[in-house]
Amino acid sequence: MWRPARLRLRQRLMLSVTLLLAVILLAAGVLVIVNAHRAISDEMDSSVTLASDLIEASLSSGDGALAAARELADIGHLRHLCLSLIVADRSPRPCATDATSRAPAWFAAATRPAELPERIIRVAPDTRIRVLADPHDEIDETWRDTRGLLGLLLVFYAAILVTVYLLLGRAIVPVRRIDAALRGIEHGRYDMRLPTFTLPEFDGIAAQFNHMAATLAAARDENQRLRDHSLRIQEDERRSLARELHDELGQSLTAIRADAAGILAHRDALPTGVAESARAIADVAGRLYDQARVMMRRLRPPGLDELGLTAALEEHIAGWQRTRPDVAFVFDGDDTPDTLTTNTAIHVFRLVQEALTNALRHARPGRISVRLAAHTDRLRVAVSDDGCGFDTDATAPGLGLAGMAERIELLGGDFHLTSHPGHGTRVAADVPLSH
Repeated sequence: MWRPARLRLRQRLMLSVTLLLAVILLAAGVLVIVNAHRAISDEMDSSVTLASDLIEASLSSGDGALAAARELADIGHLRHLCLSLIVADRSPRPCATDATSRAPAWFAAATRPAELPERIIRVAPDTRIRVLADPHDEIDETWRDTRGLLGLLLVFYAAILVTVYLLLGRAIVPVRRIDAALRGIEHGRYDMRLPTFTLPEFDGIAAQFNHMAATLAAARDENQRLRDHSLRIQEDERRSLARELHDELGQSLTAIRADAAGILAHRDALPTGVAESARAIADVAGRLYDQARVMMRRLRPPGLDELGLTAALEEHIAGWQRTRPDVAFVFDGDDTPDTLTTNTAIHVFRLVQEALTNALRHARPGRISVRLAAHTDRLRVAVSDDGCGFDTDATAPGLGLAGMAERIELLGGDFHLTSHPGHGTRVAADVPLSH
């Protein structure tokens, strides 16, 4: 479903201010037009009244009045007035107006009086003189005065918009910084801090944010310390358990097998059934010893401390190849440098170990490749399979994936999981060599 894009705070404020100023500008323009219309109408009424009174006062009765009226009618057009002589029932001569008006048509139409005032003065029984208002000159004069005011309003409108835009730009800076800091916190960057702001409201928010970020950073560091301590204890327990299995159980099973072999060496002198029992004991002890060796390798990879990470991974992958001959295992590993710490080596080994276990348990792969590359100061490892894959967005990560991500996070590295249904899975990590 389509949704309109949401406007940002600055855009919303600018839109509100623009609309408000546009309404004010429109109201001011309407007020100016109304006042101009009223002024023109009043001027027309005054002009017609004054001219009529002067004409009536200057005309005398008799033949002299008629001659004077004809002379006035011959003049025709005066400022704001149109004079014409009406004889008997004939129509008056139309007024000759100046067609070169400087005012725009919309202004003339808005300010022109609806009805032009006029006055009829009787000169003789069949002769009259008409005094009609002509607003063209007054409209032009009013336009010359009004356009300056309208232009000033437009300049004022534009100046306010620019000023508000710049002020909002400065005022919105703290909001942008707070938004960026919150996004950083969302992505785990707890070291972000806000500066001191001029406005006390933003400054209070900054102080609370900085306190929250410091608390989260301290909690994260404590959690990392506890996770690291827990994993170290776990590895120590695994190492101790592997040693116990080797020293105690392994030696005991070896002794049992030796005793069974000693019994079998005298099988001719043994009662019936004893030799078969001794052989069964030797077989069971051998199977237990083989299983104990597998458990010891899982608890503590053989050769990791003595031969290094690459050799330990080769041995571990070879063990899987013997167990799962239906899967093709490919290992491509560089020799790890001397700067690789034991802590980093064991975590990377556990990552590969867990990734192989997950692939064989869930993905039904035909081929699994492990790549180990050492660079100047980084170690990159990747485990890829051609199995069924899964949707990473629809599937919640299990404990195994979460454990791998935690191990790489403790090393200060980057963990990436890529998988698509039907296109296999790839687990990759990039960690510093010394941590």
